[in-house]
Amino acid sequence: MSTVSKTMLDSPMVSTMVIGAAGAATGVVLARHFPGTFATFPPLWSISPVGNGAVCGLVVGCVGWNLRTWCRVLSLKVLLKYRGWMYSPRSRITKVWLYLVDKVMGKGPYSLFEFQSVLPPLPVPDLAATCTKYLDVARPLLSPEEYDRTEEALRLLQEKEGKPLQKYLIRRSWKNRSWLIEWWIENIYLKNREPLPENSNYYFLDGLELQASCQLSRAATIIYNLLKFRELVSSEKLQGVFFQTRVPMCMDGYRYLFGTCRIPCVEKDYLVTDHHTKHIVIIRKGCYFSMDVYTYDEGTLQQLSPAEIKEQLRIICETADAQDSNGLANSLASITSQHRTVWAKQRQVLLESEQNAESLEIIETAITVISLDTVSPQDLSEQAKLVMMGDGTNRWYDKSMTIVVFPNGKAGATVEHSFMDATIFSRAWEYVLSHEQYKNGQVPPEQCAWWRKLAPPKQLQWNLNGFAAALEGAKTHIQKTIQDIDLVVVGSDYGKGWIKQQRVSPDSFLQMALQLAYYRLHEETPKTYESATTRMFALGRTETIRSVSDHSVKWVKSMDREDVTPEEKVSLLKKAIQYQTDYKVAAVNGRGVDRHLLGLYLAAQDMGYPLPQFFNTKAWKMRDKLSTSQAPAKFTREWKLQTCTVGYGFGPSHMEGYSVSYMVIGEDLVNFHICTRKHCTATMSEKMGAAIKQAMTDMKALMEGK
Repeated sequence: MSTVSKTMLDSPMVSTMVIGAAGAATGVVLARHFPGTFATFPPLWSISPVGNGAVCGLVVGCVGWNLRTWCRVLSLKVLLKYRGWMYSPRSRITKVWLYLVDKVMGKGPYSLFEFQSVLPPLPVPDLAATCTKYLDVARPLLSPEEYDRTEEALRLLQEKEGKPLQKYLIRRSWKNRSWLIEWWIENIYLKNREPLPENSNYYFLDGLELQASCQLSRAATIIYNLLKFRELVSSEKLQGVFFQTRVPMCMDGYRYLFGTCRIPCVEKDYLVTDHHTKHIVIIRKGCYFSMDVYTYDEGTLQQLSPAEIKEQLRIICETADAQDSNGLANSLASITSQHRTVWAKQRQVLLESEQNAESLEIIETAITVISLDTVSPQDLSEQAKLVMMGDGTNRWYDKSMTIVVFPNGKAGATVEHSFMDATIFSRAWEYVLSHEQYKNGQVPPEQCAWWRKLAPPKQLQWNLNGFAAALEGAKTHIQKTIQDIDLVVVGSDYGKGWIKQQRVSPDSFLQMALQLAYYRLHEETPKTYESATTRMFALGRTETIRSVSDHSVKWVKSMDREDVTPEEKVSLLKKAIQYQTDYKVAAVNGRGVDRHLLGLYLAAQDMGYPLPQFFNTKAWKMRDKLSTSQAPAKFTREWKLQTCTVGYGFGPSHMEGYSVSYMVIGEDLVNFHICTRKHCTATMSEKMGAAIKQAMTDMKALMEGK
């Protein structure tokens, strides 16, 4: 059977027709062999008993199929609520559960959004459990007096102040697919007025090996593969992601990968997504071009080939390079880097010109933005900073993604965070990097389609009269920020292969290395943020893992003490690792404390209640001085070590803190992307990187008994 015919038969509509036809055929056979069977039925549309039997059979077939579908959906809804498989993976109940899930889900392949309707809702954690758990989180970070005040505030929250708020959250969970998601997006992102580049967006770098040193060949191939991935998403043929290969995860974020833009407003931004747009926008030396990436061929809309895309890019570069590089439009993108309210007001002024309104709409509805930069990075640290910030004039920070390609062929992407966490983009980026194909570093000539006449790229026009001061202010602001960003990429001397041999979680082990490195530099325990995905729930995003514990504090303080034996140090380390591992399991199951407490805080605002006393304590107001995150490097069998991304990163959430993102690459490498602000002399990215490497060296020696 051909792939096309099998796919057609696998679709629900065709399957219903097949079952209905089978039922109809059965009815015809029965009518012929038992002519009296349908004689008593009232004639339908005055047809014969044989035809009447066929119609009844069709109805029975359709009802049978719908009943089967309903039973499958209901069964999966019930089965996916079970969480014991994470706590007792080898129990008999879990084995039976796995068997039932396999049978009900079937063999696949599954469409991208096939399991969206059966994902369980994010639970509202128990109030008492949250209060108790938060005391464990707060204890290592507070003085005895501060801890006593926090304990009393949490007692009031549990016994009195929080009860009506908890009921509000429960009622909200009954009415919505997720009680949190709308609040989360609005309050964490869209209402946040801080500039995007260093406060919200994140970036990704390309692979370990450079496959093409030609900028235009690299850009053309990346664009081509992005469009192929977009086609898989729009047709829903892309395979969904599964936790531990079996539990489906929420795919909602894929809806916003392409054609999405965050629009600034005075009080709260909003997002627009155009699923039908057919163009991309290219930025080159301050010039903006709209480029169609589809063309009609014999009446059929087809995607451009890599060779055709490269030729269009060549035209763009020649046009941009021949123009004056000192015009006002050359710094236009810097306006998207500002305080959101400032940019919103400036956008309103820009929209007064029809020319500007048309150009802005083209950018904001584009599939994506591509920046063809003119400066090449010399190492990973420089590449990371250039991808993240550029020179302030060549990144449209509001777009869901801006793909960056440098003259030496290196590449990366900066991504807007509101509707898309790193795990979503990372999957798309893996596809793009793993499907690149070149011949002698160039686009393969056999992919040319020179017989198709393409419309040339269209340069966007701007009316910037009277806008010079605003542009100069925006450019000055972003360039000061760029100078203040200190970003370093550091590779480890060993990876998860060795860590797994010690029978501990690689992520927990790396978190302890970060704790030790920070303590050695600052002689204090930082409030630490680590993100955990909650995409096993409908519309799930993230929960916070609180890695710091009494165990981790005791361990980091013991590491450089000679009066503590190696055996005691190992014991303390394993207890700290186990605590972090247990907390991570709770977090991915929606049983962390941060999102629940945020919900109670926002519930009080919605209800017009006075804020509970807890939200005025130091424990709640304390900022994360160490903000960390890990994104998976591998999603499919198409992953290759040579083309795997070398990591990603983001700006520090605390002006006097660190952001540390890390990616486990294969078995033998972990890349840490460390970012700080230079104006804070107490934090230095390079020193933190060296401290992390030393911590990992010492931890390995400790575990090996050296």
